[in-house]
Amino acid sequence: GGLGMALTIDRAHTALLVMDFENDVVHEDGAFKDFGFAAMVKQNDVFGKTAKLLDATRRSGVKVIYISVKFRSGYPERPANGGLFGALVGASALVEGTWGAEIHEAVAPRDGEAVVTKRGVSAFYGSDLAPILATARIGTLLLSGVATNFVVEGTAREATDRGYDVVIVGDCCASVSQEAHDAALTVALPFLATISDLDEVVAALG
Repeated sequence: GGLGMALTIDRAHTALLVMDFENDVVHEDGAFKDFGFAAMVKQNDVFGKTAKLLDATRRSGVKVIYISVKFRSGYPERPANGGLFGALVGASALVEGTWGAEIHEAVAPRDGEAVVTKRGVSAFYGSDLAPILATARIGTLLLSGVATNFVVEGTAREATDRGYDVVIVGDCCASVSQEAHDAALTVALPFLATISDLDEVVAALG
């Protein structure tokens, strides 16, 4: 939890971003199963916690937006210029229209909830997230996702630069290891965002 002041959430101007919960990333049979994401998701019950977060968010009337990282066959949207993006191409992972690019059933979107496709690390990269947020007059973003030190950190940094207030729901995130997850939430992100958790956010949502 945070220090001092209790977390408050302006429901009318807040959105929850549920990010990169595709089967290839978080399912035990997904293309990235050997990286450690799925193992940490299971170990820390990230599906169970995120499902509770979704339930509380939906009941509160706060907007839920899904962020999905996927690519056309052949990956025309990006070069294999990093370890993770190289692995993506090698594993034929996260291709539009495949099982691996679908959002895991444990945290699946409901009808009417926007699913935004991005083409890189940050939720804003190659996506139409910005106009969706602007149309809904969103000023605060709650972040949940995998991996803590990729999509969550990348989105938190960019969202802060764009003028949003950012709250990270730490236990609704996971990475390749507890160490990588903890580093993301303790080293740089506390200076850019409010680091919170499921219980505190659910309480603030009422």
